[in-house]
Amino acid sequence: MDTVIQRFIKVATECSGKKAQLSKDGQGEFRPTTYGELLDQVKMAAAGFHNFGVKREESVGFICDNRQEWAVCDFALLSLGAHDVPRGTDIMGGPMAQILGIPECEKAILENEQQLDKLMTIKDDLPQLKTVFLIDTPADEEGARKKAKGIKLHSFEEIMAVGEKFLGENTDFYDKEVSQGSPKDIATIIFTSGTTGDPKGVMLTNESYVLQSEGIHQNIHISEDEQWMTILPIWHSFERAINYVVFLNKNCVAYSKPIGQVLVKDFQAVKPTMMTAVPRVWEALYNGIMRNVRAKGASAEKLMNFFLANAGRHEWLKRKILGRNFQFHRPVPLLNPLLFALPYALLTPIRALGNILLFNKVKESMFPNWFVGISGGGALQPKVDQFFAAAGINLVEGYGLTESGPIISVREEHDPVAGGVGVPLPAVEIKVVDVEDGDRPVKAGERGVLMVKSPQVMTGYYGKPDLTAKVIRNGWLDTGDIVVVDRRDNIAIVGRSKDTIVLLGGENIEPVPIEQKICDSPYIENAVVLGQDCKYLTALIVPNFEMVEEFVKKNNISYNDTAHVGDVPEVKELLNGEISQLVSGKNNFAPFERIYQFTVLHKSFEVGEELSSKMELLRPFIYKKYDKEIHELTK
Repeated sequence: MDTVIQRFIKVATECSGKKAQLSKDGQGEFRPTTYGELLDQVKMAAAGFHNFGVKREESVGFICDNRQEWAVCDFALLSLGAHDVPRGTDIMGGPMAQILGIPECEKAILENEQQLDKLMTIKDDLPQLKTVFLIDTPADEEGARKKAKGIKLHSFEEIMAVGEKFLGENTDFYDKEVSQGSPKDIATIIFTSGTTGDPKGVMLTNESYVLQSEGIHQNIHISEDEQWMTILPIWHSFERAINYVVFLNKNCVAYSKPIGQVLVKDFQAVKPTMMTAVPRVWEALYNGIMRNVRAKGASAEKLMNFFLANAGRHEWLKRKILGRNFQFHRPVPLLNPLLFALPYALLTPIRALGNILLFNKVKESMFPNWFVGISGGGALQPKVDQFFAAAGINLVEGYGLTESGPIISVREEHDPVAGGVGVPLPAVEIKVVDVEDGDRPVKAGERGVLMVKSPQVMTGYYGKPDLTAKVIRNGWLDTGDIVVVDRRDNIAIVGRSKDTIVLLGGENIEPVPIEQKICDSPYIENAVVLGQDCKYLTALIVPNFEMVEEFVKKNNISYNDTAHVGDVPEVKELLNGEISQLVSGKNNFAPFERIYQFTVLHKSFEVGEELSSKMELLRPFIYKKYDKEIHELTK
């Protein structure tokens, strides 16, 4: 097997004139970089880094956001057999000191002078750090050098100039370096968020990423003409894996941001065929479409809801007929087609009319060249999943975690099973074990903890063999996720073992499905279910302030300000009705799973506080920040 860089060189050599990247210039216009140009830049950067002392197996800090030079630096380090320790520019000083200090980085690549300023505030905590490479050249280079006391400072321009000169004098240098690489070489050390303790450095190999770039073809057909848009932080395990999928499959990637106006404009400019995003981005796109419909008046909203409901039923019937549902027992031949064929046929013309009047227009305006989107990094809201399926916009859900490389599974593009996260990639073996007895496998359809075995899985946590041994036992990685798996290995995530709530009556409850259902309400933006060691469940509710304001204005209800609109009695009654209707027996929730009390919060959750960069709930932080509100609910 090749290393990542060996595979990339083959691709870049075969299609040197083909576009590899689209990145914005100073005027915000997308400019292409071809595979040939990218490879030349990688060679120069590798030679430059070598001349400034980067060695094989060295850990190099890399604080940078999505941009064209990210791939250049990453591939350059891999060419030398070194690896990065990455993070985005939103990192604060304390965490930066930890992720650069734990692997004892002697060198770091920083995006700009602002990151250097941040670094200098923690320099005393990083005595081993001696060299910094700045991608953006400071306006006052001499001033920056004086500021960086005790550190050798080199600009990206300097690296490239030194590298180009060195390659001219040592023509066989680059090929010799690359040839020494092994698939087992560490490609990166990605530190987890550390929300429940100290950050842990996940060591992932070249083999892990090559296997994923090949294995994803089992579930999604990726041609050589795909044009991806990347908006997730590229240092994340998921987006990094997707970027290798792009480059090792001769595709092109455009760099954008998950900001509404920016993303919509970039969509129109790039017209991507594929994109990965966390569920919050897909939800934002869904909300934007529905908001535009509501703005056209009540009749337009009713029309959309009518066609959505019928398209949803039509899609459900199609899945039943084709067997695209979870199967825990062998189905009776021809039974499903006979039962569901007639209602499916009756709804077909209604769905076709909905496509003509509504859904085709949505696709033409927002997704003109669309092939497939991949949602990952968290659970996709059912209402969002159902909307995209009903509208005929191909969106599949993937699943994984940093420690697994990350991609464990993804829905099959042509044969998706709704409500699940697909089947494992070819190199991934899975088993489901009892929550209490980790050695006892459970049957298809029974809940249990998902265990994974694969060469994709991390080699371990950097410098923490004791913690590694706790999560990898006999070669099996304990994901900590509670799942249900059918007889075809389709996986459905039920919850997290560490998030399980145990009521005083002994009932074990997974909060995630309840939170997801609550957020189906257009008036609720986020929900945190509580109840550990209590008689019943309660919740913290973050209202959708825009929708709630729209409700009170439409009903001539007075309120003081947007932040406290959730305190208005009529709004509390509205939210209570929404929660009671959604978390109810008709939606298969048991009586003990219902929410008996809730508190409405006065601000949206923010990334870096209540939410991780993947938009997941940071429960320990939430419990601490809202301790007073939680105490009032649970006392």
